[in-house]
Amino acid sequence: MKVLSGDTALRLASLALAVGLWFVIAGRQTAERGLPVPVELRNVPRDLELTGDAVNTVDVRVRASPGLINSLDAGTIRATIDLAGAEEGERIVQLAPDQIQAPQGFRVIKITPSLLTLNLERTMRKTIPVRPRVIGRPAPGFEVAEITSEPAEVRVAGPRSRVQEIESAFTEPVSVEGAETTAAQLVNVGLEDPLLRLEGGSRVRVTAVVSETRETRRFEGLRVEARGRPARLSPLR
Repeated sequence: MKVLSGDTALRLASLALAVGLWFVIAGRQTAERGLPVPVELRNVPRDLELTGDAVNTVDVRVRASPGLINSLDAGTIRATIDLAGAEEGERIVQLAPDQIQAPQGFRVIKITPSLLTLNLERTMRKTIPVRPRVIGRPAPGFEVAEITSEPAEVRVAGPRSRVQEIESAFTEPVSVEGAETTAAQLVNVGLEDPLLRLEGGSRVRVTAVVSETRETRRFEGLRVEARGRPARLSPLR
């Protein structure tokens, strides 16, 4: 067996040390990436509703090795807020790194914004009238005599302050353009406030009764006479 000379052994040792240092340094290399992350609310009490301008996403910056950063699937990261036991009113939530779900090997280093303000209100229900909408003009000599909705009322639910303010619901328009007969149509019901929702059916039947135009005329100075049997008239004109 040939023994390596001192110079050759020293060179091999230096090479091994260099390779080892390279692996150590390469293993310590990191990269960062920022991405929008959806905010998920968990365990929201059934009798509470979120109002105001809700924050649906936050910007999260994560750190990992370059290989992991390049292969990151943004859909695997999300922020979670646990609202178990929450009560009505304003609540300020601070997002911490442990509330960010991320794959193994990633470290959360920044969350923007980290403070979120949530407004919670009690759920309220209310029955309101339906306001049917009709567009167009019937044929000449005809008019819309009556507009009805069946059912005439719907039930809405939502945050207490919003339900207290709403007075009616509206329907999709029903056209009577050029109509000479009654128009009836099954249409959807809408609400002006997007935070409110309908409970039960969301469609009603709108009926627009179209009939011949009725006119009222007044005649001045006409004498009134009774025929057939004696009668007393007052006034005579």
